[in-house]
Amino acid sequence: MKRLAAAQLQHKFDPEKVLYLTGDVNYCSVHLVNGTVILTSRTLKWYSDRWPQFMRVHKGHLVNPQHIYSCVVASPIVAHLIMSDGARLPISRRRIIPVIDQLGIELSTYSTQSSYLIKSEEGI
Repeated sequence: MKRLAAAQLQHKFDPEKVLYLTGDVNYCSVHLVNGTVILTSRTLKWYSDRWPQFMRVHKGHLVNPQHIYSCVVASPIVAHLIMSDGARLPISRRRIIPVIDQLGIELSTYSTQSSYLIKSEEGI
């Protein structure tokens, strides 16, 4: 277990139980699998340096690839991820191709809207 400071408390949580993190200036909200949201006084950069398996998909979002349900590509510059809890997280336009490559999705052409299932139904 990792020990992380959060609002004068020490919260212990395993990175595998983290769905995603959202950042706002020098604070992060850590969204856990059980639905708990923990506010921490660390930046997304701090977490991304310590958890290299997580993907930075947007300036304000760091996601755990194990909990991505699907990837929706609306156009070459608009895409978002749907997480296993149903949250929709945007992918910044400059990171769409690297994120898709990292997820192992092969895009030959863009249709009007394409959705790529990452996990099977029983994997949720």
